[in-house]
This record gives sequence, C-alpha cells and structure tokens, in this order.
Amino acid sequence: MHIKAPDLFLFSLIILMVPVIFSCENSEVKNEPMVVDGVTILDERLELTLMKQDPEIVTPIGIAVDKQDRVYVLESHTHLPPKGYGGPEHDLIKVYEDSNGDGNWDRESVFAEGLFEGLNIAFSPEGHLYAVTSKEVWKFYDEDGDGISERSEKLMAFTKPEQVYAHAAILSITFDTDGWMYIGRGNTGAAHWIFQGSDGREVSGYGDGGNILRAKTDGTDLEIFSTGYWNPFDLKFDNYGRLLVADNDPDSRGPNRLIHAVNGSDFGYQSLFGGSGIHPYLAWDGELPGTLPYAVPLGESPSGLLNANLGNLPRDYDDQILCSIWEESSIVRIALEEKGLSLTGSTEVILQGGEDFRPVAFAADSKGTIFFTDWVERVYPNHGKGKIWKLSAKENTELLAKSSLYDTPIANEKVKRLNQLLSDSTNFDQHFKNLQSDDPFVRHTAVMGLSREVHREKLAQALGNESAEVRLGVMLALMDSKHPDGAKLAGQFLEDSDPEIRRMALIWIGSHGLASQRENLELALTVGDFTPQLFETYLETVKLLEPEFRVAFENKKEDISKRIPLKLPNEFIAGIVRDPSHPSQMRAYALRYLEDPADQKELLLEFLSQEKEEDLQLEIIQTLANVPDPEVGDALLQVSLSTNKPIHLRAEALSALSRQPQEAWKEVIPLLEVSNENLAIAAARYLRTKSGEEAVKLAMERVLNDGSSCDSEGLRQQLMLALSQDTGKRPDPQELDAWSSLLEGPADPDRGRRVFYSNTSLCSTCHVVEGSGGDLGPDLSNVGKSKDRKGLISSILSPSDEMSPEWQGWFIEMKDGTRYDGRQIDVGYDDIKLYTQAEGFIQVKKADIAAYGMAETSLMPAGLEQRLSNQDLKDLLAFLESQ
Repeated sequence: MHIKAPDLFLFSLIILMVPVIFSCENSEVKNEPMVVDGVTILDERLELTLMKQDPEIVTPIGIAVDKQDRVYVLESHTHLPPKGYGGPEHDLIKVYEDSNGDGNWDRESVFAEGLFEGLNIAFSPEGHLYAVTSKEVWKFYDEDGDGISERSEKLMAFTKPEQVYAHAAILSITFDTDGWMYIGRGNTGAAHWIFQGSDGREVSGYGDGGNILRAKTDGTDLEIFSTGYWNPFDLKFDNYGRLLVADNDPDSRGPNRLIHAVNGSDFGYQSLFGGSGIHPYLAWDGELPGTLPYAVPLGESPSGLLNANLGNLPRDYDDQILCSIWEESSIVRIALEEKGLSLTGSTEVILQGGEDFRPVAFAADSKGTIFFTDWVERVYPNHGKGKIWKLSAKENTELLAKSSLYDTPIANEKVKRLNQLLSDSTNFDQHFKNLQSDDPFVRHTAVMGLSREVHREKLAQALGNESAEVRLGVMLALMDSKHPDGAKLAGQFLEDSDPEIRRMALIWIGSHGLASQRENLELALTVGDFTPQLFETYLETVKLLEPEFRVAFENKKEDISKRIPLKLPNEFIAGIVRDPSHPSQMRAYALRYLEDPADQKELLLEFLSQEKEEDLQLEIIQTLANVPDPEVGDALLQVSLSTNKPIHLRAEALSALSRQPQEAWKEVIPLLEVSNENLAIAAARYLRTKSGEEAVKLAMERVLNDGSSCDSEGLRQQLMLALSQDTGKRPDPQELDAWSSLLEGPADPDRGRRVFYSNTSLCSTCHVVEGSGGDLGPDLSNVGKSKDRKGLISSILSPSDEMSPEWQGWFIEMKDGTRYDGRQIDVGYDDIKLYTQAEGFIQVKKADIAAYGMAETSLMPAGLEQRLSNQDLKDLLAFLESQ
C-alpha cells in the first residue's frame, strides 16, 4: 500500500463554516429537552454543535486530536462500497483547524490518504498518529508539524487470513503511559489468523475469540493480553490506569459489554463454536469458571469510548465514561463504581437521536471540547452521508477536574493491589488462599500465579482438598499450565463430587484434545447428580474428541475453524435413549439431540406407551411433534384424550398434534368444554384451522356463548380469534406503551412455549430455543437476558424497527422472476451465495441475476399479533422472559 501526503491545504470560507449553536434558553417551552438537528439533549447542562456534514465529510469513523488541537478524522471510502460508488478509491485522514480560536474550523487539509478499510486512529504519547485498518497498523510521521504526513510505516499486519471482514478484524487502538500500544482484534469469523509485529514476532489463533493484543509503540514484543471477545470496537484507559473495552455481543447472547481487561483474562467467547454465543464451552458474564464477568451492560453496538475527564463536562461526570451506542442512536454516560478489584456501573442516555444519528468515535482537545463522528445512516456500506459534532457543557456549569490524555494514572489502592497480584508469580501461599476469594478478579490472579511450572508439585498435593473452590482453582491452574500429565489429571477430576468441577474437567479434556480420556467421559454424568448442563457439555466434548475432527482441527484443514463439522458418532444419542441403565433424566434430555427422530419412530412410540416418568414423556411428545406420520398422530391423539394423563402432557400432545396428519380430529372437539383452562385453550388453538367445519363452529359458538363454561378470558379470546369475531380495538404496533399496558396481567410461560412452537405463531420456524427450532433468525435461548419486556414487545410488533446488522436481510431477484430472501450473503466474482430458510445456502450465477441488495424490512414478517390473542402474546412474552 502506498500512502500519499498531499501538499495542498484546502481552505474553506469562514462564513460557510460557522456552526449553529443551539441553547436551551432559546426554547419557548421551559424544561423541554433541546433538539439539535434531530438529536435530543437529555442533559440540559450540555450543548451540541454540528461542525461538519456531508458532502464536506462522509462516512467518518475514527477521530483524534493532536497537541495543537487540530482534529483528525478518518473518512471511510472503502467500507463495503456499493457498486458504482463515486468516492475516492482509498480512505482519507482529514484535518480540521481553528486557527483564530473562535471555536469554528477555518482550515481543512488532508493529512494522508491511501488506507484501505480504515477503522480507527489515535495519537501516541510521543505525538505520532497511528491508524488501524482491518488488517494492518500504520504509523504516520509529520516531521515538520504542518498537519500533513511526509511518510508512513506499516508496523504490524495479518499474514493470515488473506481476506477479513472489516467488522471482525482489527478494530481499535490506544496507548498507556508505559510504552505499550493496545490493539482490539475481532473474532475474524473463526478464521485461522496470524498477526506479525515489526520484529517478526507472531501471535496466532484458530477458533478463539477476539483479543486485545499488546506491543511496544514501535511494533515489537507483540503478545496476546486478553481474550474471549466478540468484537472489541474500542478501548480506552480510565483515570486510574484500568483498560476498558467496548465489546459487541454475539448474535444471540447479550447484552453488549463494557469490560475491564487485565493481563491473561478470558471473557468467554470462542468463534469455533459458532456465532450465536450459546454453547456449553462459552460464557458471557463470567458464568464459566476461568472466565471473568463484564463490568457494565451496554446497548446494541457500542462503538466508541471516552474518559469523561478529558472533556469540559459537568462535575458529576467525574470518573465516568462516555460511550456511543450505534444501533440505538444514542450516547450514554457510564457511572462506574469499584466492585472488589474491578468495576461495575450503570448507564444513562445523554444524547438521543433518530434513525439518522449513528455516533461512532470520540476525541477531546486540550481545552476539553469533545468531538465525535456520526455515520448517519444505519447501513454498513459507504453511503455518502456523515457528520462531525462538538459536545460541551454550557457556560456557568460547574465543571469536573479536567485531565489530559496520557496523564500519569491517579494512584488507586485497588488497582495497585490487582497489578501486584498479577505480577507476583512466586507467592504460592497467597495465591492458594485467594482461590477461595469471592472476587473473580482475585481468583483470576491466583490461577495465573499458580499456573507457573514452579508450583506444579504443590498443586498435585491439593487435588483432594476438601474445599470445592480450591479444587476448582487447582484444576484451572493445572489446565493453564499445560502440565505434561494433563490427560491423567483431567481424568481424575471427572469423578469429583462437585458437578461444576466435573463439567470443567470435560471442557479441559475437549478443549485440549485429550483423546486418551474419551472412554472415561461418561463418569462425569454418573458419579453424582445429573444436570442438563453437564450432559450438554458431555456431548460437545465427545464431538471435540472425534478422530476426524481432531485431525482436521489440528492440521487446520479448513481456513475457517467452524467449518469443520462437529458431529457425534452415528447412533450415539439413540444408543443413550435405548439403554435402560442410564437414568431417565439423561435419556429424556438425550431425546432433544436425536440425529433423525423419524428414523427412531418405533422406539419413540414404544417409549410413549411404556414410560412412566413425566419428564421423559414430555420430551418424547415434543420430539414426536417433528415426525409427521399417521401412526404418530394417532398416538398423540390418544394422549390428548386420556384422562389418566397429566394436563400438561395432554396439552403438549395437542400442540404436537397440529403438525400431524390426522383424520380423527373431531374427537378433539369435546375438549373445548373441559374445565381445565390450559387444555381447553390448547384444543381451541388446534381446532382453529378447522373452524370452517360446521361441527367445530357450532361447538366454539356454544362454548363462547355459555358464560358458565367459558369463564376463562384466554379461552374466550382464542375462540373469538378462531371464529374471526371482533376481539376489540388494539393499539397501533408503534404504540409500545399502550401495548405494554394491554399485555399486563397473569401469564403462563409453559403455555407460552406452546405458542412459540405452534403453527399459529411460526416462531420456531426461524428461531431456536434450547436446541429446538430454526436458524434463520437469532437463537432466543437467552433472550430474556438480552432484552427487557418492552424490547421484546417491540421485536414482536415491529421487527423492522431494530434489526441487528448481523441479521440484515438480503434479496436476490433472478432474471426469470424468481426471488430469494435470506441472510449471510456472500458476493463473489462470478456467483452469489445466500442463506435461505427453505434451502439453506443457495448459490446462483451473477449472470442470471437481475438485482440484489439489502432488504428494507426484517426477515421476520410483521403482523404476528394479528394471529395471536392478547393472552397468547402475554404467555409468549412470559416464555421469552424466562429464557
């Protein structure tokens, strides 16, 4: 790549560049938030100024300020540019200057050009501008200080892979005061990656998560500092020297995270196990031993961070962090407080924009003026829009004590203690004691310290310690130490009395490929209480030890690790189900993982007729729901009609029956009049598709008109919906507050699960929960943690209002009129691949395509509420909230 430095300053007329400043004092309505060009200022002590907008600045990303208070902006032109894009062929770094100190920019120049897929920029303590692109780290030299770079130097770069996705590669950069440079690397889409420093030192990964990399400012001494991220879009230091990271979330795992990164830390994500974030080997909030929790939950797509003390902000912003939330069109202030040796906190929105406000990165000048970039449109490709804003406190506001970039960190006892523990590798007794600490960061330092080779002998003597916390910590230290007898040691922990230790022993064996322990894995399930979590981990460990996978993974036969199939041996699950020596809980849970339930129809029907355990019966019914067959339909009908069966099994059988061919469906009609509400509602939902039949219509009308037999509001709503009767006025889908009020009241999550899997809602066609469902949309197994109730209602009623870029819909229109809709589009030179619901990945020739592009609406169709009663929606929400 060649970096050019233009030698021509571009001057603009001052009169054309005077920004318009809005003040709350001009507002006619007192106490109403001020709105500036569509952005609402929610803290009335702040003022917002629009400094630049398109066409003078387009798709700006990174921003930085030099020691002369000149503002440098990375202007993107190579970020997935659409066909026919008219901008430059490379990215620009523009410079804006206020030469006369009146608060307005009156000089503009181009500092450098020639970057490809530039993502961020930052000044080092020495005053050099650094830029990260998706694949490289560049250092620029402005030796005469005129704001134009004379030369540049590529310090670090990927040598693998050859191609990267810009939003999952090198993303962010910052510096500390000790001569280190920190780089945020995304998960690289599970590709095998090698990153090389200026001295030839390399770090690499295959199937790991994103990392924070660290090197000296000249690019030497490169190392992995922290791991387990999805995509760390920005990283900055707080006043006390803590490194804070804004990390985006996987497709189905939330929330986004503000992370306190420390040396050797693991925050739980590995790309080998797919994009959903839902896997027994993964964690998101420190729930897996050996991983650390996040500090603060953030909104969707956090993009930039700023230490509030760098700006002239109100006094109560002291020690806080500003964060841009790209997807939610907002900027928040993050109030932090100490929690053990780390942090926790909360967020408050201070700026809220509309659809055309997409804030990205921050910088502040020496006077405390804050500048930030705005991508404007909610699309990734370059689009020709853009803004730069200025944020500051109003006059007469009491301000915080302002600091300067790269000031020496303020002394803090907690930070000092954490650093001391991280650097001490010799004090065995202290670290051993800290294994029982309540603070996960203290336990992390203990495991790191004890993993040193010098402590192996003492650790071996503690394998049988009476404390489960100590045994767990000892195991983690041995696991990290790459002990030569690791397989034997891990095998011993498979028989531990504590299920969490047995689970981590499975993870140790699977992640390190300790194939000699393959025959012993089942010990983890049988020596103590069975748990679903243990069973899921067991299955994934079996997959990881399969010889075919091990050979392919260790030899990197696929450039992208997650393309290597992770499969169980043939008939593995069926073997568990058939074996009566296994506990019924284990056999029941195994049913969820049957490779092909239709092939096991006879076995399942035999179980259904003979099994007494309710848990196993429920799983059998749910499994048979996906086996359309007249014999299966007859068996499910008999369960639904059996007065000897528990109500929840009968209701479940009716739900499963809706997917079956069934000629004797009229036998369900009397269930409309049973006294149990749940069974009657299940019968009414099943019969909705038959409501045109005279017998069904008459029965429904009879129940509906008989007040004594229809005292259930949920049943009444279901019947009215089936009969196409007026169910009453409902709010517009955009009226979330009105809908929230309408959907208050009692709800049943178990009934809601049946709504989710019903043919009425079709939710499970595209979404999966706990391994069951489709994969065109996000996995909802943890949606109750990712979204609050109002967010869930919004997603159901108006799915197009908030579409994560990861789930962007695409369309292909063929010349013969055929149309395909899907996601995960891959545009090649000659063909296009698109993931569709009906056929999985389809591949079509470009020569046969009339048009393709991004869908303007969500792949999830609107109008779901029209097919569901109010009680259905309440129950569905209760089910989703329970996840």
